[in-house]
Amino acid sequence: MDEHLVTIARYDNNFEAELAKNLLEDMEIRVYLLNERMMGIYPTTAGDMYYIQLQVSSLDEEKAARILEELDDAAFASQLLSANNALLDGHFLLTSGRHSSAYIEKIRILQSPGAASLLCRKIADRIKDYELDAIIGPAYGGIALAFEVARILDKDFVFTQRKDEQMTIRSGFDLSGIKKVAVVEDIVTTGGSVFEVITALETRGIEVVVVAALVDRSGAKVDFGRPFEALLELDIPSWEASDCELCKQGMALVKPGASDKK
Repeated sequence: MDEHLVTIARYDNNFEAELAKNLLEDMEIRVYLLNERMMGIYPTTAGDMYYIQLQVSSLDEEKAARILEELDDAAFASQLLSANNALLDGHFLLTSGRHSSAYIEKIRILQSPGAASLLCRKIADRIKDYELDAIIGPAYGGIALAFEVARILDKDFVFTQRKDEQMTIRSGFDLSGIKKVAVVEDIVTTGGSVFEVITALETRGIEVVVVAALVDRSGAKVDFGRPFEALLELDIPSWEASDCELCKQGMALVKPGASDKK
């Protein structure tokens, strides 16, 4: 068979194209991106006229296409977290009070609008068929994600915050036309913060139809009593402080970030 280049995927942004390229190169497949430079120089104009074409050798076409087809939401989210060095190993104090051997530094995802927007597209696609009036984001990590999901779905956006130790809807929002909502969170560990948001909304007569998150690190153990759409499920070991295996080993405890999430 004569070897030649074939296009196996097209992208409308550099970020997603580079992610696919890196994934294939990790599998020792040589990749070429056509129109990448044009998109980088003129992203708005080029995006309307061109797609970035991902090309591989015809000898690698079948293998490469299969790898990209298997890049589901979970693999996609995992790749993005890894690409942004957002998965940390160590001994961490979580905001739930539990200790863990791993921590997801979601700020590194939010720091990259391109990465965050791609993940929000995935979340929006998961919940687009629900009847919704608004997207709710708990402060602080959920705000950026919920806002972008609301923009993509053309829905209202509202955020909640903890005030006097109680989760509440931020004052000033007009809730008169909001009856059914989705709650969009960044990381779910025990689900405590989301349960508080649900309670705060229900006391205002607002129904939470679905909960969505970037990562469910509970290992699918949390039940919100309604559909829960998480892009990535991770079963990361965590312990109560009194039973922490890492404490018993004498490993230094790190308290990353500052949040009121649970």
